Formats: sequence, structure tokens, C-alpha cells
Amino acid sequence: MAQDFDNFPLYDDLLKTDEKGKLSNKMSDLWVAFIATFTQNLTGYLSQNGIFVPRLTTTQRDDLQNVMGGQLIYNTSLEKFQGYENGAWVNLV
Repeated sequence: MAQDFDNFPLYDDLLKTDEKGKLSNKMSDLWVAFIATFTQNLTGYLSQNGIFVPRLTTTQRDDLQNVMGGQLIYNTSLEKFQGYENGAWVNLV
């Protein structure tokens, strides 16, 4: 997948402009191609390897900022999957 990024321009405009220079609601062709390739590669990778949940110690977990409901981690201190629910981390069973 790294080869897909070798020639990827860093400053490509996300949106196209029309003939008057006004932004349109269509993404540039480069972004469309990039997203299609990325999605295809990610799907292939996940079908071979599954997903990986972030692995954190309890201390690292407690240092997280802006935690949101539904966030998942694997707590390496407790050797348990945990999710953030109703303002607290809970073990997933």
C-alpha cells in the first residue's frame, strides 16, 4: 500500500472549481482515485488480518483526552477489552 503514496501530491485541492473559479461540490479526480485505491487496499488488508483495537495500559487509557462513548481499547494492564460508556470505561464481556 505504501507505493500508492509515493507520488501523491501533498497540496492537491480537495474540491474542484468550475470555469468561473467557484468551488463545486465534486472532489478532484486525484482524491477520487486515492479514496478508491485506499478503500480497496484497506478492505483487502482487513479481510486478511482483522481489525486492531488500540492497546493501552490503564495509565495511558486514563490520560486520553476527549474520550467519546463507543470508543474501544484493549487494556494491557488488565488484559481486557474495554469500551467507554456513560462517562466510564467498562470491561467488555
